[in-house]
Amino acid sequence: MNGTMHFLNSLGLMALLAIFYGSLLRRRMSSELRKVVMGVLFGGAAAIAVFQPIYLGSGVLVDARNLIVGCASAFFGPLGASATLIITAIARVHAGGIGLSAGLASMVIAYLMGAIWARSVRSRLNSTFVSFLALGAMISLSLLGTLLLPAVLRTKLLSEIGAFSVGFNLFGAVILGGFIDRERRHAARESRLSNEAKTDPLTGLLNRRSFQERYERQAQERNRIGSALLVVDLDHFKDINDANGHDVGDIVLQSVGRLLSDTVRQSDVVARMGGEEFVVFLPNTEFGNARSLAERIRQNVQGAGLEVDGRQISITTSVGGHWHHGIVDLAVALKQADVALYRAKESGRNRVEFNLAA
Repeated sequence: MNGTMHFLNSLGLMALLAIFYGSLLRRRMSSELRKVVMGVLFGGAAAIAVFQPIYLGSGVLVDARNLIVGCASAFFGPLGASATLIITAIARVHAGGIGLSAGLASMVIAYLMGAIWARSVRSRLNSTFVSFLALGAMISLSLLGTLLLPAVLRTKLLSEIGAFSVGFNLFGAVILGGFIDRERRHAARESRLSNEAKTDPLTGLLNRRSFQERYERQAQERNRIGSALLVVDLDHFKDINDANGHDVGDIVLQSVGRLLSDTVRQSDVVARMGGEEFVVFLPNTEFGNARSLAERIRQNVQGAGLEVDGRQISITTSVGGHWHHGIVDLAVALKQADVALYRAKESGRNRVEFNLAA
């Protein structure tokens, strides 16, 4: 296999690795697991490179493994990079030859250079292109592994492959780094757009549509002790807007949204339905606990208060709840909670009222 074909094959393999990385970014998995998976894949790619080297004549061989190991260390942290290094080292030991010790040493140097770049170099360079060039230059220090070769062979190797290896590492780091950076940007953009479609832009809580999806999904789960739906409505919110302006009203809504998120359990679901109305779904909750949490919400809102531009703004809320066993359609639960909320409003506001399923 000539140098041109190996170089083109290496670029194609890097593109495939970056695309697969992009698909992993879009899957629900922990960051550490994603890095380990990519480390294994990079290790497989480096092993392929070991067994398909460029033949430069006079028994001189060169491959892309140090570039792959260095990039794995730069982008996938210690766990992912260690997986790449171990797999590549096994392949290199299997390949054998007089340059085994030098080859292993060069891989370790590439691993260390990638880690140093990730921790200290990239953050200091404003240009992504320049930072990737720096990565390629640092990976090229893996040529120091040739110091473990006999002097005559070392001189021969450096004279025949030194310039090629440096150029390969520089260009490869820019290409592979660019691929990975592009996939990260695309995945982040898709995640941002997805979150924007699911959340209320003012409070960051779920919007009505996303709340309905979560409610229907969690309502189907096994539940022996019952569930509750709370409708939380701010009292006299129109008066707050009229007296202080809509900017202050927005601050009030944001404050209440944070307070609700901080008050409920991690398994509970909070959303803003529109205007000054919020909803909270409490799965796997006994009636007494649901009522206690609703009362705690009311007390926390009343006690929070808010100071804007030196003005103290008093906030209270009325809470209507519906507690039930089994599966209840969201429209039915909302209607029952609204009935309870109406009673709370009619009874003077700043109250909690509940409807129980028959």
